[in-house]
Amino acid sequence: MIALEDLSVSMGDFRLERITVDVVDGEYLVILGPSGAGKTVLLEIIAGLRTPDTGKVTVNKRNMAGVLPEHRGVALVYQDYSLFPHMTAAENITYGLKMQKRSVPEIRERVDTLLENFGISSLKDRYPGSLSGGEQQRVAIARALATNPSVLLLDEPFASLDPRTRDECIRVMQDLKETRSITII
Repeated sequence: MIALEDLSVSMGDFRLERITVDVVDGEYLVILGPSGAGKTVLLEIIAGLRTPDTGKVTVNKRNMAGVLPEHRGVALVYQDYSLFPHMTAAENITYGLKMQKRSVPEIRERVDTLLENFGISSLKDRYPGSLSGGEQQRVAIARALATNPSVLLLDEPFASLDPRTRDECIRVMQDLKETRSITII
């Protein structure tokens, strides 16, 4: 599903060197390391937001060199969720589908399904600033899944959540894993 071959990247004094990883289709992979170790940089390279100095990224047996992020079939959810503050929850989820120029009925059906699946239908008209951390996270993951990516990259997705909300979000991820064939890092 994903192969990172001999990846290296330098950014000032920071370096990742000779990273090689193979991730099987449908697998969970957890990347552990201290703050500043390069976990986010590695996810951004997979997503196509950063270009490695050397090495190769392959997704679904396709070399990603020169492939734009929106054409990789990869979705990234940052630790701070990065929701658009001027858009409602439903509008945030709709965003990627509009960029893909999907039909209005298809968008409406997909968004309604995601809102229901994540238990956030009642939040659809609310703005991110009025949502709890767990609610924002569910909106961010729903937005990431709206375009049906084959790979979901989560950057410290549960770090700032209280234990109850963390458990609820882990349950949502387990349900997602059981109902969809998706690789999660």
